Amino acid sequence: MIGLGIGLQIALTVVGLFVARAAITTARTPQGAAAWVVFLISFPLLALPAFALFGGVSRLTSRTDGYNVQAPAKPAQGRLDSFASLAANAPTDGNTVTLLVDGQATFDAIFAAIDAAEHEILVQFYIIRSDAVGRDLKERLIQAARRGVEVCVLCDKIGSLFLDVSYVRALKAEGIEIRGIPGPHRALGRIGVNFRNHRKAVVVDGLLGFTGGINVGQEYIDGGKRFESWRDTNLSIKGPMVKQLRDVFAFDWEAVTGKGLPSLQTKTPSDARGSQRGLMVGFGPTDRLERGSLLLCGLVNLARYRLWLATPYLVPHTDLLTALQLASMRGVDVRILIPEPADNIIAWYASRHAARSLSAAGVKVFVYQPGFMHSKIMLIDDDIASVGTVNLDIRSALLNFEETALIEDQAFAADVATMLEQDFSKSLPVALPGPWHVRALAPVARLFGPLL
Repeated sequence: MIGLGIGLQIALTVVGLFVARAAITTARTPQGAAAWVVFLISFPLLALPAFALFGGVSRLTSRTDGYNVQAPAKPAQGRLDSFASLAANAPTDGNTVTLLVDGQATFDAIFAAIDAAEHEILVQFYIIRSDAVGRDLKERLIQAARRGVEVCVLCDKIGSLFLDVSYVRALKAEGIEIRGIPGPHRALGRIGVNFRNHRKAVVVDGLLGFTGGINVGQEYIDGGKRFESWRDTNLSIKGPMVKQLRDVFAFDWEAVTGKGLPSLQTKTPSDARGSQRGLMVGFGPTDRLERGSLLLCGLVNLARYRLWLATPYLVPHTDLLTALQLASMRGVDVRILIPEPADNIIAWYASRHAARSLSAAGVKVFVYQPGFMHSKIMLIDDDIASVGTVNLDIRSALLNFEETALIEDQAFAADVATMLEQDFSKSLPVALPGPWHVRALAPVARLFGPLL
């Protein structure tokens, strides 16, 4: 028995060394690589299953490799042009982007678009539930398929883990292809909870698009059983940005199914051309560059006098934390809105630790009182806004597949400012240093940042 135990220990150590090599080449940060190596070699029995769940991603098996090309060089027409290479896309003019405040307005608009679809409906959410909202979506997609519309559905396998099998079967019975996104190729298979696809989009006939923070679930309308209410933000998009949003979906669709989307020949109505300049940006952990981190830090650095942000999870990585602190210290009015109630208690404590570090540099952090605040918004000065799926946390910056819409337009920025002013009016300054349990647990919670 002793010999067997020693043999098992040696075998585990050898496997730990082998996997440690994978950790060195795939971890998102040097600190993460070092931590995995020590853990895998010292405690392989615990570390090996942990690495299977949370470990590194294969470096260049990317569903976003197509984004790594350089955007064509063009004369700059606005401040968004500085992000063209990062997005591998040029900003476009002629868009009409409309704020959809909260779940009811969002689903009303999405369902109306689905009911009017003539050619194609593309649906992608991190979470799809089988509740009343999910069933409503299912029935509308089935009706669209029966009248000859091509329908494609993507959801994340972890986010939609509890989606009923009967729901999927009902869609497939009508010829609707629904696929779960398993995550990219990993050293120990595809069972990990990291590297999730957090994108949320609906594209109808290539002419109308939606994106933002809202998933398919009843709580996104009324707060569900846990919250008094749910505060969220989505966008309705018309114009050239819709093609960019469709392209992001197309990369994911091809990665999962091995098939490209069919070409779509639709003609934009003559009265549909808007006046807003915008750019869709999709990014993920398999990009050759850390484009999520670059985008967030670049947007923060762009601010001259105002930077207002809303996020449910304030767990920034070091680069973003530094950029926010520097923005405040150079005189920018930096305000961050986070929720008071918690849907993730560890993230709640980690957010309070980040708030303390940011407040020391003059950043004003507010907690939204009425219910859970889930919006993902950045307002820069009086002309640029970002609305999408991106949280101010390590997961969004480094570990998830995300997307956001960047809009350069003073009228739209004014609408976002008005919306955020209303949110701030329902908020209070974060209590710092806070009660004893916050002082004790917040520094510990931040250690779990990559898992939140």
